[in-house]
Amino acid sequence: MKLYLLLFRSIIGYLRWRVWALTLLMVLVSLSEGLSVTLLLPLLSRVGISYAPNQGVTGTIVSSLVAALGTSASTLYLLVVLILVALVQAALFMTLQWCMSSASRGYQRSRQSQLFHAFMRAQWEFVIGRKAGELTNAIVGESVRLAQAFYIGLYLAATSISACIYLILALIIAWQITLGLILCALLMTLAVLPLYQHSYAAGRMIAPLNAELHSVLSERFSGIKIVKATSGEEAAAIGLNQIFNKLERANARIDFFPALGRGMLEFLSFTALALIFVLGQKSLGIAPGNVIVVFALFMRLFPRVTAVQGYLHTLNGVVHSMEVTGRLQAAAEARAERVNHGPEVLSVSLPTSLVLRDVEIKFGEHEVLKQVHLTIPVPGMVGIVGSSGAGKSTLVHALLGLVMPTAGTIALSTYDLASVPFGAWRRAIGYVPQETILFHTTVRDNLTIGKPLATMAEIELAAKRAGADDFISRLPRGYDTIIGDQGVRLSGGQRQRLGIARALLMNPILLLMDEAMSALDAESEAELLSTLEELRKQMGILIVAHRLAAVRTADAIYVIEVGRVVESGTWNELMRPQSRLYALADAQSRADYWSPATL
Repeated sequence: MKLYLLLFRSIIGYLRWRVWALTLLMVLVSLSEGLSVTLLLPLLSRVGISYAPNQGVTGTIVSSLVAALGTSASTLYLLVVLILVALVQAALFMTLQWCMSSASRGYQRSRQSQLFHAFMRAQWEFVIGRKAGELTNAIVGESVRLAQAFYIGLYLAATSISACIYLILALIIAWQITLGLILCALLMTLAVLPLYQHSYAAGRMIAPLNAELHSVLSERFSGIKIVKATSGEEAAAIGLNQIFNKLERANARIDFFPALGRGMLEFLSFTALALIFVLGQKSLGIAPGNVIVVFALFMRLFPRVTAVQGYLHTLNGVVHSMEVTGRLQAAAEARAERVNHGPEVLSVSLPTSLVLRDVEIKFGEHEVLKQVHLTIPVPGMVGIVGSSGAGKSTLVHALLGLVMPTAGTIALSTYDLASVPFGAWRRAIGYVPQETILFHTTVRDNLTIGKPLATMAEIELAAKRAGADDFISRLPRGYDTIIGDQGVRLSGGQRQRLGIARALLMNPILLLMDEAMSALDAESEAELLSTLEELRKQMGILIVAHRLAAVRTADAIYVIEVGRVVESGTWNELMRPQSRLYALADAQSRADYWSPATL
Protein backbone atom coordinates (compact mmCIF):
# COMPACT_ATOMS: atom_id res chain seq x y z
CA MET A 1 0.00 0.00 0.00
CA LYS A 2 2.91 2.33 0.73
CA LEU A 3 4.13 2.11 -2.87
CA TYR A 4 0.66 2.89 -4.22
CA LEU A 5 0.43 5.97 -2.01
CA LEU A 6 3.87 7.06 -3.24
CA LEU A 7 2.71 6.57 -6.83
CA PHE A 8 -0.43 8.70 -6.48
CA ARG A 9 1.51 11.33 -4.54
CA SER A 10 4.03 11.40 -7.38
CA ILE A 11 1.25 11.72 -9.96
CA ILE A 12 -0.29 14.68 -8.13
CA GLY A 13 3.13 16.26 -7.61
CA TYR A 14 3.91 16.06 -11.32
CA LEU A 15 0.52 17.17 -12.64
CA ARG A 16 -0.06 19.95 -10.06
CA TRP A 17 -2.95 22.13 -11.29
CA ARG A 18 -3.48 19.83 -14.28
CA VAL A 19 -4.82 17.15 -11.96
CA TRP A 20 -8.02 19.20 -11.58
CA ALA A 21 -8.33 19.65 -15.35
CA LEU A 22 -7.89 15.91 -15.88
CA THR A 23 -10.39 15.14 -13.11
CA LEU A 24 -12.94 17.48 -14.70
CA LEU A 25 -12.36 15.81 -18.08
CA MET A 26 -12.83 12.36 -16.48
CA VAL A 27 -16.12 13.52 -14.94
CA LEU A 28 -17.35 14.93 -18.27
CA VAL A 29 -16.48 11.68 -20.06
CA SER A 30 -18.34 9.64 -17.45
CA LEU A 31 -21.37 11.95 -17.43
CA SER A 32 -21.61 11.91 -21.23
CA GLU A 33 -21.38 8.12 -21.21
CA GLY A 34 -24.08 7.87 -18.56
CA LEU A 35 -26.26 10.38 -20.40
CA SER A 36 -25.99 8.48 -23.70
CA VAL A 37 -27.12 5.27 -21.98
CA THR A 38 -29.92 6.98 -20.01
CA LEU A 39 -31.34 8.40 -23.26
CA LEU A 40 -32.04 4.82 -24.28
CA LEU A 41 -35.12 4.88 -22.01
CA PRO A 42 -37.32 7.19 -24.12
CA LEU A 43 -35.92 5.62 -27.29
CA LEU A 44 -36.88 2.14 -26.06
CA SER A 45 -40.42 3.35 -25.36
CA ARG A 46 -40.70 4.51 -28.98
CA VAL A 47 -39.92 1.00 -30.22
CA GLY A 48 -42.39 -0.72 -27.87
CA ILE A 49 -40.27 -1.61 -24.82
CA SER A 50 -41.85 -0.06 -21.77
CA TYR A 51 -40.07 1.66 -18.91
CA ALA A 52 -41.34 3.02 -15.59
CA PRO A 53 -41.25 6.84 -15.85
CA ASN A 54 -42.45 7.28 -12.28
CA GLN A 55 -40.01 4.84 -10.67
CA GLY A 56 -38.00 6.88 -8.17
CA VAL A 57 -35.89 9.77 -9.34
CA THR A 58 -35.66 8.14 -12.76
CA GLY A 59 -39.00 9.55 -13.79
CA THR A 60 -37.96 13.09 -13.01
CA ILE A 61 -34.67 12.80 -14.92
CA VAL A 62 -36.08 11.05 -17.97
CA SER A 63 -39.20 13.23 -18.09
CA SER A 64 -37.00 16.35 -17.96
CA LEU A 65 -34.87 15.00 -20.80
CA VAL A 66 -37.89 14.16 -22.92
CA ALA A 67 -39.46 17.55 -22.19
CA ALA A 68 -36.27 19.27 -23.21
CA LEU A 69 -36.22 17.31 -26.46
CA GLY A 70 -39.94 17.81 -27.05
CA THR A 71 -42.75 15.54 -25.92
CA SER A 72 -43.68 14.72 -29.50
CA ALA A 73 -40.12 14.02 -30.55
CA SER A 74 -39.96 11.34 -33.18
CA THR A 75 -37.89 8.18 -32.89
CA LEU A 76 -35.50 9.50 -35.54
CA TYR A 77 -35.11 12.76 -33.63
CA LEU A 78 -34.30 10.92 -30.41
CA LEU A 79 -31.87 8.67 -32.28
CA VAL A 80 -30.02 11.68 -33.74
CA VAL A 81 -29.76 13.30 -30.29
CA LEU A 82 -28.47 10.03 -28.84
CA ILE A 83 -25.83 9.73 -31.60
CA LEU A 84 -24.72 13.34 -31.08
CA VAL A 85 -24.33 12.76 -27.34
CA ALA A 86 -22.35 9.58 -28.09
CA LEU A 87 -20.18 11.55 -30.55
CA VAL A 88 -19.41 14.18 -27.89
CA GLN A 89 -18.64 11.38 -25.44
CA ALA A 90 -16.25 9.74 -27.95
CA ALA A 91 -14.48 13.06 -28.56
CA LEU A 92 -14.11 13.67 -24.83
CA PHE A 93 -12.87 10.10 -24.34
CA MET A 94 -10.19 10.44 -27.05
CA THR A 95 -9.11 13.78 -25.58
CA LEU A 96 -8.80 12.17 -22.16
CA GLN A 97 -6.75 9.30 -23.55
CA TRP A 98 -4.41 11.72 -25.34
CA CYS A 99 -3.95 13.79 -22.18
CA MET A 100 -3.25 10.69 -20.10
CA SER A 101 -0.74 9.31 -22.62
CA SER A 102 1.02 12.67 -22.95
CA ALA A 103 1.16 13.07 -19.18
CA SER A 104 2.65 9.60 -18.66
CA ARG A 105 5.35 10.18 -21.31
CA GLY A 106 6.09 13.59 -19.87
CA TYR A 107 6.41 11.99 -16.45
CA GLN A 108 8.82 9.41 -17.89
CA ARG A 109 10.97 12.14 -19.44
CA SER A 110 10.90 14.11 -16.19
CA ARG A 111 11.98 11.12 -14.08
CA GLN A 112 14.72 10.16 -16.53
CA SER A 113 16.04 13.71 -16.52
CA GLN A 114 15.91 13.89 -12.71
CA LEU A 115 17.75 10.60 -12.32
CA PHE A 116 20.43 11.46 -14.87
CA HIS A 117 21.12 14.85 -13.32
CA ALA A 118 21.15 13.34 -9.82
CA PHE A 119 23.72 10.75 -10.91
CA MET A 120 25.83 13.32 -12.76
CA ARG A 121 25.85 15.71 -9.80
CA ALA A 122 26.66 13.01 -7.27
CA GLN A 123 30.09 12.69 -5.75
CA TRP A 124 32.64 10.48 -7.43
CA GLU A 125 32.51 7.87 -4.65
CA PHE A 126 28.76 7.41 -5.22
CA VAL A 127 29.22 6.72 -8.94
CA ILE A 128 32.15 4.30 -8.66
CA GLY A 129 30.46 2.53 -5.76
CA ARG A 130 27.67 1.25 -8.03
CA LYS A 131 27.54 -0.78 -11.20
CA ALA A 132 26.99 1.26 -14.35
CA GLY A 133 24.24 -1.18 -15.33
CA GLU A 134 22.31 -0.38 -12.16
CA LEU A 135 22.29 3.34 -12.93
CA THR A 136 21.53 2.75 -16.61
CA ASN A 137 18.66 0.42 -15.76
CA ALA A 138 17.12 3.04 -13.47
CA ILE A 139 17.07 5.59 -16.31
CA VAL A 140 16.29 3.32 -19.26
CA GLY A 141 14.31 0.44 -17.77
CA GLU A 142 12.72 1.47 -14.50
CA SER A 143 11.65 4.91 -15.76
CA VAL A 144 9.69 3.25 -18.57
CA ARG A 145 8.00 1.02 -16.01
CA LEU A 146 7.29 4.12 -13.91
CA ALA A 147 5.55 5.75 -16.87
CA GLN A 148 3.44 2.62 -17.23
CA ALA A 149 2.53 2.80 -13.54
CA PHE A 150 1.71 6.51 -13.98
CA TYR A 151 -0.68 5.79 -16.85
CA ILE A 152 -2.33 2.94 -14.94
CA GLY A 153 -2.79 5.24 -11.96
CA LEU A 154 -4.61 7.77 -14.17
CA TYR A 155 -6.68 5.01 -15.75
CA LEU A 156 -7.72 3.72 -12.34
CA ALA A 157 -8.75 7.24 -11.31
CA ALA A 158 -10.80 7.70 -14.50
CA THR A 159 -12.42 4.28 -14.11
CA SER A 160 -13.27 4.96 -10.48
CA ILE A 161 -15.04 8.18 -11.45
CA SER A 162 -16.91 6.38 -14.25
CA ALA A 163 -17.90 3.56 -11.91
CA CYS A 164 -19.28 6.00 -9.34
CA ILE A 165 -21.36 7.86 -11.91
CA TYR A 166 -22.60 4.60 -13.50
CA LEU A 167 -23.57 3.21 -10.13
CA ILE A 168 -25.45 6.39 -9.20
CA LEU A 169 -27.40 6.28 -12.48
CA ALA A 170 -28.05 2.55 -12.11
CA LEU A 171 -29.29 3.02 -8.53
CA ILE A 172 -31.66 5.77 -9.73
CA ILE A 173 -33.05 3.62 -12.53
CA ALA A 174 -33.34 0.28 -10.69
CA TRP A 175 -31.78 0.17 -7.27
CA GLN A 176 -32.75 -3.43 -6.55
CA ILE A 177 -30.86 -4.84 -9.54
CA THR A 178 -27.94 -2.50 -8.94
CA LEU A 179 -27.51 -3.59 -5.31
CA GLY A 180 -27.56 -7.20 -6.46
CA LEU A 181 -24.88 -6.52 -9.06
CA ILE A 182 -22.75 -4.63 -6.52
CA LEU A 183 -22.97 -7.60 -4.13
CA CYS A 184 -21.90 -9.93 -6.93
CA ALA A 185 -19.01 -7.63 -7.80
CA LEU A 186 -17.78 -7.68 -4.21
CA LEU A 187 -17.92 -11.48 -4.10
CA MET A 188 -16.04 -11.69 -7.41
CA THR A 189 -13.37 -9.32 -6.09
CA LEU A 190 -12.84 -11.52 -3.05
CA ALA A 191 -12.56 -14.55 -5.35
CA VAL A 192 -9.67 -13.07 -7.37
CA LEU A 193 -7.95 -11.23 -4.49
CA PRO A 194 -5.28 -13.95 -3.92
CA LEU A 195 -4.08 -13.46 -7.51
CA TYR A 196 -3.03 -9.88 -6.75
CA GLN A 197 -0.79 -11.04 -3.91
CA HIS A 198 1.01 -13.44 -6.27
CA SER A 199 1.46 -10.80 -9.00
CA TYR A 200 2.81 -8.32 -6.42
CA ALA A 201 5.41 -10.86 -5.30
CA ALA A 202 6.38 -11.60 -8.91
CA GLY A 203 6.69 -7.89 -9.72
CA ARG A 204 9.02 -7.41 -6.77
CA MET A 205 11.55 -9.74 -8.42
CA ILE A 206 11.70 -7.93 -11.75
CA ALA A 207 13.44 -4.66 -10.80
CA PRO A 208 16.58 -6.27 -9.29
CA LEU A 209 16.69 -8.82 -12.12
CA ASN A 210 16.56 -6.03 -14.72
CA ALA A 211 19.34 -4.14 -12.91
CA GLU A 212 21.47 -7.30 -12.81
CA LEU A 213 20.79 -7.95 -16.49
CA HIS A 214 21.89 -4.44 -17.51
CA SER A 215 25.03 -4.74 -15.41
CA VAL A 216 26.04 -8.14 -16.78
CA LEU A 217 25.29 -7.13 -20.39
CA SER A 218 27.36 -3.96 -19.97
CA GLU A 219 30.27 -5.97 -18.58
CA ARG A 220 30.06 -8.62 -21.30
CA PHE A 221 29.98 -6.14 -24.17
CA SER A 222 32.70 -3.90 -22.73
CA GLY A 223 34.89 -6.98 -22.28
CA ILE A 224 33.93 -8.73 -25.50
CA LYS A 225 37.50 -8.58 -26.79
CA ILE A 226 38.87 -10.73 -23.98
CA VAL A 227 35.79 -12.98 -24.08
CA LYS A 228 36.36 -13.80 -27.75
CA ALA A 229 40.14 -13.98 -27.38
CA THR A 230 39.77 -16.67 -24.71
CA SER A 231 36.90 -18.53 -26.43
CA GLY A 232 34.74 -17.68 -23.45
CA GLU A 233 31.46 -17.11 -25.30
CA GLU A 234 29.72 -20.08 -23.72
CA ALA A 235 30.93 -19.25 -20.21
CA ALA A 236 29.82 -15.64 -20.66
CA ALA A 237 26.36 -16.79 -21.69
CA ILE A 238 25.80 -19.06 -18.67
CA GLY A 239 25.21 -16.27 -16.17
CA LEU A 240 23.01 -14.38 -18.60
CA ASN A 241 20.87 -17.43 -19.30
CA GLN A 242 20.16 -17.78 -15.59
CA ILE A 243 18.93 -14.18 -15.44
CA PHE A 244 16.90 -14.67 -18.63
CA ASN A 245 15.21 -17.73 -17.11
CA LYS A 246 14.31 -15.93 -13.88
CA LEU A 247 12.90 -12.95 -15.80
CA GLU A 248 10.97 -15.30 -18.08
CA ARG A 249 9.27 -16.98 -15.14
CA ALA A 250 8.46 -13.72 -13.33
CA ASN A 251 7.11 -11.99 -16.45
CA ALA A 252 5.13 -15.08 -17.47
CA ARG A 253 3.38 -15.08 -14.09
CA ILE A 254 2.55 -11.38 -14.35
CA ASP A 255 1.25 -11.82 -17.92
CA PHE A 256 -0.87 -14.84 -16.96
CA PHE A 257 -2.59 -13.45 -13.87
CA PRO A 258 -4.66 -10.82 -15.77
CA ALA A 259 -5.94 -13.48 -18.17
CA LEU A 260 -6.77 -15.82 -15.30
CA GLY A 261 -8.56 -13.06 -13.40
CA ARG A 262 -10.43 -11.96 -16.51
CA GLY A 263 -11.61 -15.51 -17.19
CA MET A 264 -12.90 -15.89 -13.65
CA LEU A 265 -14.62 -12.48 -13.67
CA GLU A 266 -16.26 -12.99 -17.06
CA PHE A 267 -17.70 -16.34 -16.00
CA LEU A 268 -18.96 -15.06 -12.66
CA SER A 269 -20.33 -11.80 -14.11
CA PHE A 270 -22.16 -13.59 -16.95
CA THR A 271 -23.78 -15.96 -14.46
CA ALA A 272 -24.75 -13.09 -12.13
CA LEU A 273 -26.19 -10.97 -14.95
CA ALA A 274 -28.28 -13.85 -16.25
CA LEU A 275 -29.72 -14.62 -12.82
CA ILE A 276 -30.43 -10.99 -11.93
CA PHE A 277 -32.01 -10.30 -15.33
CA VAL A 278 -34.59 -13.02 -14.79
CA LEU A 279 -35.17 -12.24 -11.10
CA GLY A 280 -35.31 -8.49 -11.68
CA GLN A 281 -38.08 -8.66 -14.24
CA LYS A 282 -40.19 -11.53 -12.87
CA SER A 283 -39.67 -11.48 -9.10
CA LEU A 284 -39.14 -7.76 -8.46
CA GLY A 285 -41.56 -6.44 -11.08
CA ILE A 286 -39.13 -3.97 -12.66
CA ALA A 287 -40.07 -2.66 -16.09
CA PRO A 288 -38.13 -4.27 -18.99
CA GLY A 289 -36.82 -0.91 -20.21
CA ASN A 290 -35.32 -0.12 -16.82
CA VAL A 291 -33.70 -3.55 -16.66
CA ILE A 292 -32.23 -3.14 -20.13
CA VAL A 293 -30.76 0.30 -19.36
CA VAL A 294 -29.23 -0.90 -16.08
CA PHE A 295 -27.73 -3.81 -17.93
CA ALA A 296 -26.48 -1.45 -20.63
CA LEU A 297 -24.75 0.60 -17.94
CA PHE A 298 -23.16 -2.50 -16.43
CA MET A 299 -22.23 -3.91 -19.83
CA ARG A 300 -20.22 -0.71 -20.38
CA LEU A 301 -18.85 -0.88 -16.86
CA PHE A 302 -17.83 -4.54 -16.74
CA PRO A 303 -15.21 -4.31 -19.53
CA ARG A 304 -13.62 -1.54 -17.49
CA VAL A 305 -13.75 -3.70 -14.38
CA THR A 306 -12.00 -6.56 -16.16
CA ALA A 307 -9.49 -4.10 -17.61
CA VAL A 308 -8.92 -2.70 -14.12
CA GLN A 309 -8.14 -6.12 -12.68
CA GLY A 310 -5.67 -6.68 -15.54
CA TYR A 311 -4.10 -3.28 -14.96
CA LEU A 312 -3.85 -3.97 -11.24
CA HIS A 313 -1.75 -7.05 -11.97
CA THR A 314 0.40 -5.03 -14.33
CA LEU A 315 0.68 -2.30 -11.71
CA ASN A 316 1.84 -4.89 -9.20
CA GLY A 317 4.63 -5.71 -11.62
CA VAL A 318 5.80 -2.14 -12.21
CA VAL A 319 5.01 -0.21 -9.02
CA HIS A 320 8.24 -1.45 -7.42
CA SER A 321 10.04 0.92 -9.79
CA MET A 322 8.90 3.70 -7.45
CA GLU A 323 11.04 2.20 -4.70
CA VAL A 324 14.05 1.41 -6.93
CA THR A 325 14.30 4.81 -8.62
CA GLY A 326 13.34 6.71 -5.48
CA ARG A 327 16.02 4.98 -3.42
CA LEU A 328 18.74 5.57 -6.03
CA GLN A 329 17.78 9.21 -6.59
CA ALA A 330 17.65 9.91 -2.86
CA ALA A 331 21.06 8.28 -2.39
CA ALA A 332 22.54 10.30 -5.27
CA GLU A 333 21.07 13.57 -4.01
CA ALA A 334 22.33 12.86 -0.50
CA ARG A 335 25.82 12.49 -1.97
CA ALA A 336 25.57 15.47 -4.32
CA GLU A 337 28.59 17.66 -4.87
CA ARG A 338 28.42 21.01 -3.21
CA VAL A 339 27.07 23.93 -5.22
CA ASN A 340 29.00 27.19 -5.05
CA HIS A 341 28.05 30.51 -6.54
CA GLY A 342 31.01 32.16 -8.16
CA PRO A 343 32.84 32.64 -11.45
CA GLU A 344 32.25 30.21 -14.32
CA VAL A 345 35.85 30.66 -15.44
CA LEU A 346 38.86 31.29 -13.21
CA SER A 347 40.72 34.50 -14.07
CA VAL A 348 44.40 33.69 -13.58
CA SER A 349 47.40 35.74 -14.66
CA LEU A 350 50.61 33.88 -15.63
CA PRO A 351 53.01 32.98 -14.25
CA THR A 352 51.37 31.38 -11.23
CA SER A 353 51.27 27.98 -9.56
CA LEU A 354 49.01 25.26 -8.24
CA VAL A 355 49.94 24.40 -4.65
CA LEU A 356 48.99 21.47 -2.42
CA ARG A 357 49.66 22.15 1.26
CA ASP A 358 49.58 19.27 3.78
CA VAL A 359 46.84 17.47 1.87
CA GLU A 360 45.39 14.42 3.58
CA ILE A 361 42.68 12.12 2.21
CA LYS A 362 40.97 9.32 4.09
CA PHE A 363 38.46 6.71 2.97
CA GLY A 364 36.89 5.68 6.24
CA GLU A 365 39.77 4.85 8.55
CA HIS A 366 42.18 4.24 5.69
CA GLU A 367 44.53 7.17 5.06
CA VAL A 368 45.47 7.27 1.36
CA LEU A 369 47.37 10.58 1.17
CA LYS A 370 49.35 11.91 4.12
CA GLN A 371 50.57 15.51 4.39
CA VAL A 372 51.27 15.88 0.67
CA HIS A 373 52.94 19.18 -0.17
CA LEU A 374 53.92 20.03 -3.75
CA THR A 375 54.01 22.96 -6.15
CA ILE A 376 53.23 22.92 -9.87
CA PRO A 377 54.54 26.00 -11.74
CA VAL A 378 52.37 27.49 -14.49
CA PRO A 379 53.81 27.51 -17.10
CA GLY A 380 56.11 24.58 -16.50
CA MET A 381 56.14 20.80 -16.17
CA VAL A 382 56.03 18.59 -13.09
CA GLY A 383 56.17 14.80 -12.89
CA ILE A 384 54.54 12.51 -10.32
CA VAL A 385 55.92 8.95 -10.11
CA GLY A 386 55.62 6.03 -7.74
CA SER A 387 54.86 2.35 -7.57
CA SER A 388 51.35 0.93 -7.98
CA GLY A 389 49.14 1.71 -4.97
CA ALA A 390 51.27 4.66 -3.90
CA GLY A 391 48.31 7.08 -4.11
CA LYS A 392 48.88 8.69 -7.53
CA SER A 393 45.30 8.11 -8.73
CA THR A 394 43.86 9.55 -5.52
CA LEU A 395 46.06 12.61 -5.98
CA VAL A 396 44.69 13.06 -9.51
CA HIS A 397 41.11 12.72 -8.24
CA ALA A 398 41.83 15.34 -5.58
CA LEU A 399 43.23 17.78 -8.16
CA LEU A 400 40.06 17.34 -10.23
CA GLY A 401 37.81 17.85 -7.20
CA LEU A 402 36.44 14.30 -7.47
CA VAL A 403 37.46 13.62 -3.88
CA MET A 404 37.92 16.34 -1.30
CA PRO A 405 40.84 16.55 1.14
CA THR A 406 40.03 15.69 4.73
CA ALA A 407 42.80 18.12 5.68
CA GLY A 408 45.03 20.63 3.91
CA THR A 409 44.36 22.90 0.93
CA ILE A 410 44.59 22.86 -2.86
CA ALA A 411 44.91 26.29 -4.45
CA LEU A 412 45.41 27.58 -7.98
CA SER A 413 46.74 31.13 -7.86
CA THR A 414 44.32 32.89 -5.47
CA TYR A 415 41.53 30.32 -5.88
CA ASP A 416 40.95 27.60 -3.29
CA LEU A 417 39.33 24.33 -4.39
CA ALA A 418 37.26 24.30 -1.19
CA SER A 419 35.41 27.49 -2.11
CA VAL A 420 35.24 27.88 -5.91
CA PRO A 421 32.58 26.22 -8.12
CA PHE A 422 33.63 22.79 -9.32
CA GLY A 423 32.74 23.67 -12.90
CA ALA A 424 35.10 26.65 -12.99
CA TRP A 425 37.87 24.64 -11.33
CA ARG A 426 37.57 21.69 -13.71
CA ARG A 427 37.45 23.94 -16.77
CA ALA A 428 40.81 25.32 -15.63
CA ILE A 429 42.32 21.80 -15.64
CA GLY A 430 42.54 19.90 -18.91
CA TYR A 431 42.35 16.21 -18.03
CA VAL A 432 43.85 13.48 -20.24
CA PRO A 433 43.30 10.01 -18.72
CA GLN A 434 45.19 6.80 -19.36
CA GLU A 435 42.42 5.49 -21.59
CA THR A 436 41.01 8.32 -23.68
CA ILE A 437 37.22 8.05 -23.62
CA LEU A 438 35.90 8.44 -27.16
CA PHE A 439 32.36 7.97 -28.45
CA HIS A 440 30.82 6.51 -31.57
CA THR A 441 30.40 9.84 -33.29
CA THR A 442 32.44 12.36 -35.29
CA VAL A 443 35.84 13.77 -34.39
CA ARG A 444 34.23 17.18 -33.99
CA ASP A 445 31.60 15.91 -31.53
CA ASN A 446 34.24 14.07 -29.52
CA LEU A 447 36.37 17.20 -29.21
CA THR A 448 33.53 19.52 -28.22
CA ILE A 449 32.02 17.48 -25.36
CA GLY A 450 33.13 20.04 -22.79
CA LYS A 451 32.63 23.04 -25.07
CA PRO A 452 29.73 22.33 -27.44
CA LEU A 453 29.58 25.89 -28.81
CA ALA A 454 33.23 25.97 -29.88
CA THR A 455 33.86 27.45 -33.32
CA MET A 456 35.64 25.53 -36.08
CA ALA A 457 38.62 27.84 -35.74
CA GLU A 458 38.90 27.01 -32.02
CA ILE A 459 38.61 23.29 -32.74
CA GLU A 460 41.30 23.36 -35.41
CA LEU A 461 43.62 25.41 -33.19
CA ALA A 462 43.28 22.92 -30.33
CA ALA A 463 43.94 20.02 -32.72
CA LYS A 464 47.07 21.74 -34.08
CA ARG A 465 48.40 22.43 -30.59
CA ALA A 466 47.90 18.73 -29.79
CA GLY A 467 49.55 17.63 -33.03
CA ALA A 468 46.31 16.01 -34.19
CA ASP A 469 45.31 18.22 -37.11
CA ASP A 470 47.49 16.38 -39.66
CA PHE A 471 46.00 12.92 -39.15
CA ILE A 472 42.47 14.33 -38.75
CA SER A 473 42.74 16.04 -42.14
CA ARG A 474 43.71 12.68 -43.68
CA LEU A 475 40.58 10.97 -42.40
CA PRO A 476 37.85 10.31 -45.03
CA ARG A 477 35.64 13.19 -43.89
CA GLY A 478 38.10 15.11 -41.76
CA TYR A 479 36.54 16.42 -38.56
CA ASP A 480 33.17 14.91 -39.59
CA THR A 481 34.55 11.36 -39.70
CA ILE A 482 32.84 8.89 -37.35
CA ILE A 483 35.61 7.16 -35.43
CA GLY A 484 33.70 4.20 -33.98
CA ASP A 485 33.07 3.14 -30.39
CA GLN A 486 36.04 4.13 -28.21
CA GLY A 487 37.78 5.42 -31.35
CA VAL A 488 38.38 1.87 -32.58
CA ARG A 489 39.34 3.16 -36.05
CA LEU A 490 42.26 5.17 -34.67
CA SER A 491 45.67 4.18 -33.35
CA GLY A 492 46.57 4.54 -29.66
CA GLY A 493 48.67 7.64 -30.35
CA GLN A 494 45.88 9.25 -32.38
CA ARG A 495 43.35 8.61 -29.64
CA GLN A 496 45.63 10.21 -27.07
CA ARG A 497 46.15 13.24 -29.27
CA LEU A 498 42.37 13.65 -29.58
CA GLY A 499 42.20 13.48 -25.80
CA ILE A 500 44.80 16.24 -25.50
CA ALA A 501 43.04 18.33 -28.16
CA ARG A 502 39.76 17.98 -26.27
CA ALA A 503 41.46 19.17 -23.09
CA LEU A 504 43.19 22.06 -24.87
CA LEU A 505 39.91 23.23 -26.40
CA MET A 506 38.89 24.26 -22.88
CA ASN A 507 41.87 26.68 -22.75
CA PRO A 508 43.08 25.14 -19.48
CA ILE A 509 45.59 26.66 -17.12
CA LEU A 510 46.94 23.21 -16.23
CA LEU A 511 47.11 20.07 -18.38
CA LEU A 512 46.85 16.92 -16.26
CA MET A 513 48.26 13.80 -17.95
CA ASP A 514 47.22 10.74 -15.94
CA GLU A 515 49.31 7.78 -17.18
CA ALA A 516 48.43 9.06 -20.64
CA MET A 517 51.48 7.47 -22.31
CA SER A 518 51.47 4.06 -20.65
CA ALA A 519 49.87 2.29 -23.62
CA LEU A 520 51.81 4.05 -26.39
CA ASP A 521 54.62 2.61 -28.47
CA ALA A 522 58.04 4.29 -28.38
CA GLU A 523 57.45 6.33 -31.55
CA SER A 524 54.03 7.62 -30.43
CA GLU A 525 55.43 8.41 -26.99
CA ALA A 526 58.30 10.41 -28.50
CA GLU A 527 55.88 12.40 -30.67
CA LEU A 528 53.64 13.11 -27.70
CA LEU A 529 56.58 14.22 -25.53
CA SER A 530 57.63 16.58 -28.30
CA THR A 531 54.12 18.07 -28.27
CA LEU A 532 54.25 18.50 -24.50
CA GLU A 533 57.60 20.28 -24.73
CA GLU A 534 55.91 22.96 -26.82
CA LEU A 535 52.84 23.18 -24.57
CA ARG A 536 54.89 23.55 -21.34
CA LYS A 537 55.86 27.03 -22.46
CA GLN A 538 52.20 28.10 -22.50
CA MET A 539 50.61 26.30 -19.53
CA GLY A 540 51.30 24.11 -16.56
CA ILE A 541 51.67 20.38 -17.26
CA LEU A 542 51.42 17.67 -14.62
CA ILE A 543 52.47 14.22 -15.82
CA VAL A 544 51.49 11.29 -13.64
CA ALA A 545 53.52 8.48 -15.14
CA HIS A 546 54.61 4.92 -14.69
CA ARG A 547 57.16 5.15 -17.50
CA LEU A 548 59.90 7.38 -16.10
CA ALA A 549 61.10 8.61 -19.49
CA ALA A 550 57.95 10.75 -19.64
CA VAL A 551 59.10 12.94 -16.73
CA ARG A 552 62.84 13.13 -17.48
CA THR A 553 62.73 16.77 -18.60
CA ALA A 554 60.27 17.95 -15.94
CA ASP A 555 61.09 21.02 -13.87
CA ALA A 556 60.44 18.95 -10.76
CA ILE A 557 59.69 15.30 -10.02
CA TYR A 558 57.79 14.15 -6.94
CA VAL A 559 58.13 10.53 -5.85
CA ILE A 560 55.13 9.22 -3.88
CA GLU A 561 55.20 6.11 -1.74
CA VAL A 562 52.42 4.90 0.57
CA GLY A 563 50.57 8.21 0.22
CA ARG A 564 53.58 10.43 1.06
CA VAL A 565 55.99 12.52 -1.00
CA VAL A 566 59.26 10.77 -0.14
CA GLU A 567 61.54 12.88 -2.36
CA SER A 568 61.44 15.66 -4.92
CA GLY A 569 63.83 17.42 -7.29
CA THR A 570 64.99 17.38 -10.88
CA TRP A 571 65.95 14.20 -12.71
CA ASN A 572 69.65 14.83 -12.30
CA GLU A 573 69.26 15.67 -8.60
CA LEU A 574 67.33 12.49 -7.83
CA MET A 575 69.24 9.98 -9.94
CA ARG A 576 71.64 8.86 -7.24
CA PRO A 577 72.01 5.25 -6.08
CA GLN A 578 70.35 5.85 -2.71
CA SER A 579 67.24 7.60 -4.10
CA ARG A 580 63.82 6.09 -4.58
CA LEU A 581 63.67 7.39 -8.16
CA TYR A 582 66.91 5.57 -8.93
CA ALA A 583 65.46 2.34 -7.52
CA LEU A 584 62.32 2.74 -9.65
CA ALA A 585 64.38 3.45 -12.77
CA ASP A 586 66.63 0.46 -12.10
CA ALA A 587 63.65 -1.86 -11.60
CA GLN A 588 62.01 -0.53 -14.75
CA SER A 589 65.15 -0.91 -16.86
CA ARG A 590 65.57 -4.51 -15.71
CA ALA A 591 61.91 -5.23 -16.45
CA ASP A 592 62.30 -3.71 -19.93
CA TYR A 593 65.47 -5.71 -20.52
CA TRP A 594 63.88 -9.01 -19.63
CA SER A 595 60.59 -8.30 -21.37
CA PRO A 596 59.68 -10.55 -24.30
CA ALA A 597 60.09 -7.61 -26.66
CA THR A 598 63.83 -7.49 -25.94
CA LEU A 599 64.51 -11.22 -26.22
